[in-house]
Amino acid sequence: MNEDQKYLFDLTGYLIVENALTAEEVAQCNAAIDHHIEGLTERDTSLAGGSAALTGTAHRMDMGGMLAWEKPWCEPFRNLLVHPNVKPYLEEVLGEKYRLDHGPGLIAMEAGTEGGTLHGGGIERPNFSEAYFFKYGRIYTGLTVVEYMLADEGPGDGGLAIVPGSHKANLPCPSGMRRYEQYQNQVLEVNAKAGDAVIFTETLTHGTLPWTGNHQRRALLYKFSPGFQAYSAGAHQITYPDYIEDMSPDQREVMEAPHIRRY
Repeated sequence: MNEDQKYLFDLTGYLIVENALTAEEVAQCNAAIDHHIEGLTERDTSLAGGSAALTGTAHRMDMGGMLAWEKPWCEPFRNLLVHPNVKPYLEEVLGEKYRLDHGPGLIAMEAGTEGGTLHGGGIERPNFSEAYFFKYGRIYTGLTVVEYMLADEGPGDGGLAIVPGSHKANLPCPSGMRRYEQYQNQVLEVNAKAGDAVIFTETLTHGTLPWTGNHQRRALLYKFSPGFQAYSAGAHQITYPDYIEDMSPDQREVMEAPHIRRY
């Protein structure tokens, strides 16, 4: 992460790592998803919050559990835990011993799928699990998202949307902006290509715009925390789940429960 990238991440709360994945890696992920396509299910409830600007003809589709799939289908997703093109960025903002907090999870959207209300923001951090601050010459973040694009998200397609700089906001986000009914010029539709990785702090106000692209949107989300910290609920045990016993040492380390890491 060079000095320009640090500045841009601190300024806006997000960064696009272009070509983080090769075309082959993207194809492997998509092939594995297609092989398990029965696990891709449409949500029962709307995420549009009643907003006319975010409404659509269908709810988004979700899929999880990739790390536990049988081989070889799990392997491309396990490789993304410590991917060499993304790991340095996570180490810069989370520390060298970052951990997977939750995920991965796939968001898929067909043409006409509704958007989701914007959420998050600097003033709305409930605790240090979503912290963002700069001190002693470095960035400190809590929960941090890596969104691997498995399909293009071009201008006007919809998909990922953010309010740049909102991770430092000192006042609540207006309701009309959250619902994408007002101040649309302040909401950025993030455009990225298949294989790009969008890294953003969870404190950034973000959401999803209705999908209008002719192809299926596929965005794969991994959410990471500092090694000593957790955001997600649930039991955290030092022992490993059975399904990761054959992971590499680096992958297993990222899967550990939160605890003080020795460098």
